[in-house]
Amino acid sequence: MPDSGGQEMVAFLGARPDPRLLDEDLDNLPAAEQRREPEPVSHGHNRLVAAGSFMTGASLIGGALLTLYAIWRLAFHSGGALDIALVVLGAVLVATHWGWVHVAEYVGISLDERETRALTRRAGEWLASIEPYPRFSVTTSVLADASTRVERVLHRPLLTARGTFTFERETTAERVLGADASAEEIADVVETMRRRARLDSDRQRELWEAASSTYRARLLHAQDEEERLAAQRAAAAALSEHINESLREPPLVE
Repeated sequence: MPDSGGQEMVAFLGARPDPRLLDEDLDNLPAAEQRREPEPVSHGHNRLVAAGSFMTGASLIGGALLTLYAIWRLAFHSGGALDIALVVLGAVLVATHWGWVHVAEYVGISLDERETRALTRRAGEWLASIEPYPRFSVTTSVLADASTRVERVLHRPLLTARGTFTFERETTAERVLGADASAEEIADVVETMRRRARLDSDRQRELWEAASSTYRARLLHAQDEEERLAAQRAAAAALSEHINESLREPPLVE
């Protein structure tokens, strides 16, 4: 049987996932449900800054050479309007050479901010998809004496003081297989426990969906607190009915 009573789910109706599930509480979810965003790599930013630095150097050196060349032509070859224009152009390049770095940095920061917004959006979408029903998982570890410990872990939803929910981990059962246990024996025990964990997790998800779908349907028409309480009572009734139906069904065959 599952390790958590279904009727406790009613307390989580309307609660939102706590932002701590994105970082410090993430490990309290089953490993298969955890999502870790890779650190953004600013290749575009770095290339833009490098290009800006190159353009800065090129503008400074090119502008200086252009100015000196135009002055030389004016001084020794009686240059005309074109050489005067080259002097002005060279002076402008020298005077504004640092602008390339600032432009590149500004564009790079804009790219970084866009990537950060995309990461934040994806994280928010993933967080909103988490539902507060108990999950079960199985973990294995090797002890100092070379024996293998297999643990059944309950990932229990927990309401916070802010009205959000997070999860906590609790080991509810364990089995230790001695160092002389064969690989086939260990694999059989792990697979049996994992199959049971999947079945219990699926049952808890079905209970939550039965309650939350009824609650959301009734809440669409709720105008005041009394009607919201009525929606909660309807959800609790749907949950109770689903539990009773499950009890009348034949046991699952693994």
